[in-house]
Amino acid sequence: MRESRALAKARLADSEESTGRLSLPPLGLRFQWTDPTGDVDEALQRTQDEFAVRIGILREAIGAIRALAHDVHAKQDALTDVLHGPAPDPAAVDALRRAIDERRERIDRLARAAVNRLRREPRAKRA
Repeated sequence: MRESRALAKARLADSEESTGRLSLPPLGLRFQWTDPTGDVDEALQRTQDEFAVRIGILREAIGAIRALAHDVHAKQDALTDVLHGPAPDPAAVDALRRAIDERRERIDRLARAAVNRLRREPRAKRA
């Protein structure tokens, strides 16, 4: 799975004493810590795991929505062609309008479902 540019450029360095550095140059952030309990490392791992799950949900939704959006565009072009013809067929116009509306509703449902999944997705558990 691809990561965001900020996370892809993040540098995390750990040593045996649970000290480390986190650098996110695109965001202008640099942290250093000493963590004898290991909680910071664990929190960073959970955050990365949660991010990966959420990105997967978004990518899945975007892929499905993109396909439907291309179909809507093609049907809108077909509708324009029918309407610019010498004698537009009312049945063809209605069929294209219904198909466009149905795909727009599916896009809306997919977007709402993705948002609901993002809200319900449990946070990564501590090991």
